[in-house]
Amino acid sequence: MATLSQPVSYLSRIWELRHFWCSLVRNDLNTRYRRSFLGVGWSLARPLGMTVVLCLVFGKLFNMPVGEYAPHLLLGLCVWHFVTESIVQGCQSFVRGSSYIRQAHLPLAIFPLRTVLGAGFHGSIALGVALFVAFYFNGVQNPAVLWSIVPSMLILFGLAWSLATLAGLIHTRVPDTQHMLEIVLQMVFYMTPIIYKTDSISGRARFAGVVEWNPMTWVLELIRNPVLEGRLPSATSIQVSLGMLVFASVSAVFLLRRMEKSVVFWV
Repeated sequence: MATLSQPVSYLSRIWELRHFWCSLVRNDLNTRYRRSFLGVGWSLARPLGMTVVLCLVFGKLFNMPVGEYAPHLLLGLCVWHFVTESIVQGCQSFVRGSSYIRQAHLPLAIFPLRTVLGAGFHGSIALGVALFVAFYFNGVQNPAVLWSIVPSMLILFGLAWSLATLAGLIHTRVPDTQHMLEIVLQMVFYMTPIIYKTDSISGRARFAGVVEWNPMTWVLELIRNPVLEGRLPSATSIQVSLGMLVFASVSAVFLLRRMEKSVVFWV
């Protein structure tokens, strides 16, 4: 029986069950879009709709042309929605998998993984559209650095999986966790340079300091810098993102080890 005290065998067990959790993700997607007119196209509705509306409002407010503002905004929304959807939906990951948890001893990390893979499916489609928009308006700035998007996406995936795990475990003991997180994330959204650029708030020292200390500010650079500016993410961006990943993953492993035998009684 693989446990978190044996990390290699634990991960091996997750891989052995890949057909199981892949079928769960496939079933979630089929259920979500069953009898839907647009189907998967709905995954683009929110980021594209918000981009259009915000371009009309904030594009004029910040005096930025659409060709510059739309790619900046859409890339930010794609990353943000992937991370936040993973966290918020991750709250329900163990509750949704309660029937399986009660029947068999499975690695608990499978269930937030199921949630993140579903969010990643929608996020990858939205990211593809965002890249198309960026390349359409600005062209490919520097093809040589676009490869950096791949490890950046792996960092994002690991971070989302860890945060979804933490949210799901806490939610099993504190059922109001999802509602509280939705409020907190809404506040963090406005402290993250998604609808504005960091240089547009440079004259407001206090708010600029808050934005600079916000880790999500640096996470966004992982994708934006190679696509919009044709350069690799800054050292600070990589260090902060990796630091978040290590902290979140260690915390998730610690909490899983503490709760893996008792979650079955709470879901």
